[in-house]
Amino acid sequence: MKKTTIWLLTIIMALTFCSLLYIQIMYMNNMIRMRDDQFAEGVRRALYSVSTSLEQDETRYFLEEDAAAMQASLYQREDGTGSLNYSFTTPEGLEANIIISSDKNTVPSLEQKPPVSANAGKYRSLQETIKGQYLYQKGLLNEVILNILSQSSNRPIHERADSTAVASYLKTEFQNNGLNLPFEFAVVNRAARIVYKSHGYDPATVGRNNMFVQALFPNDPASRMNYIKVYFPTKYDYIMSSMKFLIPSFIFTLILLMVFVYTIVVAFRQKRLTEMKNDFINNMTHEFKTPISSISLAAQMLNDDSVRKSPGMMQHIATVINDETKRLRFQVEKVLQLSMFERQKATLRLQEIDANSAISNII
Repeated sequence: MKKTTIWLLTIIMALTFCSLLYIQIMYMNNMIRMRDDQFAEGVRRALYSVSTSLEQDETRYFLEEDAAAMQASLYQREDGTGSLNYSFTTPEGLEANIIISSDKNTVPSLEQKPPVSANAGKYRSLQETIKGQYLYQKGLLNEVILNILSQSSNRPIHERADSTAVASYLKTEFQNNGLNLPFEFAVVNRAARIVYKSHGYDPATVGRNNMFVQALFPNDPASRMNYIKVYFPTKYDYIMSSMKFLIPSFIFTLILLMVFVYTIVVAFRQKRLTEMKNDFINNMTHEFKTPISSISLAAQMLNDDSVRKSPGMMQHIATVINDETKRLRFQVEKVLQLSMFERQKATLRLQEIDANSAISNII
């Protein structure tokens, strides 16, 4: 394989892995952002429910208080009297009960049919009485509502939103919205002064996008507004725990990247070894051809009769053949040693030599 081809494959695979990692990182960021938005929406929904529950508690408080006062002042019974009970619901959705006291024998039942003409006047009078009682009761209920709007904000926030009740409402609403993790809260006034707080509340430890604020009793005047602040110390761990399924994906991607890098390194190493082998084969071919040519030339000279008759020439030719044979044997041993090195079976035999003699021989 050509080196340019290897480099081309390396660049393509590198771009592929970079794109894959980028897509995974972007996907993880989008998942974290989505989980954070879902978490914030659940917290806001829970805080709104807590605020609504506190408003309902306050409305119930005023209704019970005024209902007790009205019952004590308006609906007194005397001994030996009967009573007529009439329950109804106002257009505003409030339920009421009217009790008309009179003699047992003179109070007709509202479930009966209209009386005969002799008692028609008495029946119409009873209807007018009930109507007047209804209008009066409606006015009292409207007065209760006005009292709630005008006097509720004058009560201390400790009474309107008890710390125990607020903590209980928060825990319940967070569980209903699937937020089962520890939280800390505080109730502050318009000037950001803390009215009361939970034991572990510390604004200095609040991270980014981890503080949630909700107005308590939104209908209060602006100068008397109070707010509840909530944060979650383990929010980051809670959100990241939902990203655990992405960890194997990153691990597999890193493994593939490491395998790819190792493959590229091995490919370049094999390419270098191949080039070295080719160079070695070319050099060895030249080294083999030289002694073979010398031996071949000596053999041709031996075929000449004049050379065979000269003892000196015969000695020279024999020396040439012997030296070239040693040289050829030495090259063969180098090849065998190289193959043994590749199989990691070569053993080195160390011995002392004369450096001057070795250099002279090489020259």
